[in-house]
Order: sequence, then structure tokens, then C-alpha cells
Amino acid sequence: MNRLTRIGTVAALAAVSTLAASQGAVTKAASQADADKAIHARQAIFEQIKDLNAPIAPMLRANGPPVDTALVATNAAKIAELAAKIPPAFLVDTRGFTATKTRAVDLIWSSQADFKTNADALVTAANKAVEAGKSGDAAATKAALGVMGRACGTCHDSFRGPAP
Repeated sequence: MNRLTRIGTVAALAAVSTLAASQGAVTKAASQADADKAIHARQAIFEQIKDLNAPIAPMLRANGPPVDTALVATNAAKIAELAAKIPPAFLVDTRGFTATKTRAVDLIWSSQADFKTNADALVTAANKAVEAGKSGDAAATKAALGVMGRACGTCHDSFRGPAP
């Protein structure tokens, strides 16, 4: 997905999320088109997180590249910002609209509190990786990066289904 498409998708997410948030709760998508907008918007968030994680995740491997504390701080800060957008991205319930493939599982909408707790854990872990990265301490940064990775994995284990 190119950068302009992502920007447009994030803007659509903001509009959909604002509408849902103004109503104070999860709302059911009214049509396949509404579901598609919501699905594409949230997928754009996850794609950006994936892109930001791509150069820093290998630093956790035993034979991976050395820890670049500045890169971890920069990318983790952006991941924290994006992770905060995850719960609002799921205020539109898209269950039942199957034309657009998604890995979102029903548990997201039946357990919004747990879902938000997991997203908040990623925000917290990413912010700790930012702090560690800014310290310049490679070992602390690597440890914080591991915690951030586990926060992603914990949410995936519960709320992400198999690839369509």
C-alpha cells in the first residue's frame, strides 16, 4: 500500500472512528461499503506497524544486526501512536460483512475491554522502548524491544485469526 493510500485510509478511519466514538460504543457497519472502509482503515494501521517493526525486530535475533537505539526510539514512538488508534479502529463492528478479508476475530467485539487492555499494553511497551532507545543503552533497548514484541504477540494470539 503506498503512502498516499495509507494517508487516505487513515483519514477514513478517523472519520469512521469519530462517528462511532461520538455514539460512545461499538456500532454495526451499515453496509458492505462501510465495513470495507473500516476494515481497510484498520488494516492500514497494522501495515504501518509492520513496516515500522520490520527493521527493528531482527535486532532481537541472536545473529541479528546490532541494536540501533536511535532507530528503535524513533520507530517505537510511531508504533505507540499507531497502537493508540487500534481500539477506536474497531468501534465499527464488521462481523457479517465477508466480502473483504480480515483476520479480526469475533472476540474483539465481544470483549472490547480485553482488546483495549491489550492495545494499551502495546502503547506502554512501545513507550518504554522509546525511553530505552533514547538512553542509548543497547541491552536495555533490546530488552524493551522484546517486551514490545511480546505485547504484539499476546494480542495476536487472542484477537487475530489465521490468514485468509
